[in-house]
Amino acid sequence: MRGVSTSIRGACLCGAIAFSVSPPYRWFAHCHCSMCRKHHGALFATGLGVAHDAFRWLDGTDEIVHYRATAAFERPFCRRCGSTVPAVSHDERYWHVPAGLLDGDLGAHPRTHIFTASSSPLAPLDDALPKHAAYPPGITLPIVEIPRARAASAAVSGNCLCGSVSFAAAAEPRRLVNCYCSLCRRSRAAAFGSTLLVGTDVFRWIRGQERVKRYALPAPRQYATDFCADCGSLAPSAPAGSATVMLPAGAIDTPLPRLPAVHLYVGSKAAWHEIRDAWPQFAELPPPERLTELFR
Repeated sequence: MRGVSTSIRGACLCGAIAFSVSPPYRWFAHCHCSMCRKHHGALFATGLGVAHDAFRWLDGTDEIVHYRATAAFERPFCRRCGSTVPAVSHDERYWHVPAGLLDGDLGAHPRTHIFTASSSPLAPLDDALPKHAAYPPGITLPIVEIPRARAASAAVSGNCLCGSVSFAAAAEPRRLVNCYCSLCRRSRAAAFGSTLLVGTDVFRWIRGQERVKRYALPAPRQYATDFCADCGSLAPSAPAGSATVMLPAGAIDTPLPRLPAVHLYVGSKAAWHEIRDAWPQFAELPPPERLTELFR
């Protein structure tokens, strides 16, 4: 691992929970299963396998909510900000660590895609990495799919992982917004945040709005995230006074066509992730003259 620190720090969005990991990594994989997509609110989740003696909690273990969607393993999250945090994996010799929480250069890159049979149509699988429809060979865990009832009269609908929170919109979004800033990466515990924009006039909560918790960074920073208090899944968010609701793309149940995209804050992109498409990229936000074009 030339040029890479032997210890890499990670933390949730609010910073209450912190930990460190050291290479090598038993696995480094993109997971496209519906449960990972819902829990992270992202198009896919990316995780590392870290040996027990190479993982260390630094702070905040009392802030962890130990949510379990299936018997196989936990999906814990920070009770303050909702970030998914590390958990003991299906193989108890290793921790499963969300890569989006880690700082700096990991000295490694993802090695495979898993559960591609469940992938979002918004996430093209166009790289040369090995692809597995479900678990890779050698893992014999049961495959569990959680059925979701789509809102029949809605153009688009979605749920959190536990089903407590459900929402719908009467119009399809026009564009996918991918953000690579460190805040979105920590909030989603993923390579980037993926958001679909709809108007407040076409959005509605089906159930569970009272279960949605908001975390906002202290002033003067202007960043907030909403999540299900029961399972930690990212939830729709509407900034005060805005005419737009931001839907976490990973939470969507409705099959959507491939949408045009825009990539924001690529100057803050994790070194281990590669953008492969030709949609517009901006080091930070687009210039003012392009905002209407890209965010209408």
